[in-house]
Amino acid sequence: MKETVIEVLIKPRLKNPVLIGGLPGMGYVGKLAVEHLVAEIRAKKFAELYSPHFPHQAVVERNGLIRLPRNEFYWAKVDGRSLVIWTGDAQSVTPEGHYEIVEKVLDFVEKLGVRQMFTLGGFATGKFSRAQPKVVALGDPELLRDVGPLGVSIEKRGGPIIGAAGLLVGLGKLRRMPGVCLLGETHGMLVDHRAAQAVLQVVLKVLGLNISLENLQQRARETEQMIERVQREIVSREEMMKKREEEESWYIG
Repeated sequence: MKETVIEVLIKPRLKNPVLIGGLPGMGYVGKLAVEHLVAEIRAKKFAELYSPHFPHQAVVERNGLIRLPRNEFYWAKVDGRSLVIWTGDAQSVTPEGHYEIVEKVLDFVEKLGVRQMFTLGGFATGKFSRAQPKVVALGDPELLRDVGPLGVSIEKRGGPIIGAAGLLVGLGKLRRMPGVCLLGETHGMLVDHRAAQAVLQVVLKVLGLNISLENLQQRARETEQMIERVQREIVSREEMMKKREEEESWYIG
């Protein structure tokens, strides 16, 4: 394989579709959000993307079969609106690969009639918080006006967005394909269902879609409980170590 290729499996039935993209990244926020969406609306896979710029590894499935890492495209019609969803196993491991893959994706979805894009991802803070994750938005001015009233923060400080989430919106702008990147606050090193729920909620409100988020909410509660257990164990161990040190300091040999 010398270049990125997209294999079409079936022809989707689309009318003025919107693209929603979420790939692995900080906290797996984008991937979790779109995978939940795919499951809830029972979206159908219609294409697969393969690239030599993906990590040099194979994916082992539950039945013992091996396949190449890939990205996948799904489609569905919800409340009269056509959706194209982009997700997958990995992002490019090289800068050149990011550009090649995103350009291929833009070529592909442009032919499908996509004229509006939402990319979802995580904004790493390095801290775990039980507060509602803040969602930061960047991108097309008109779409920013749409998401502004939904409690979204418009990023004004500037800085880079590494990966496909930002690059898709940036390169899409050159094609006059408006897009917005929505980033949920996350620790960065933990799988974050709460941040995924936060960014997905914004997209659903903008598009006027009513989709259950209960599964994400339940997974978020489970993650919080796990983190709390770990934190209690850390505190308990620290107290034990402190007590042991105090006991040893009184020992006279």
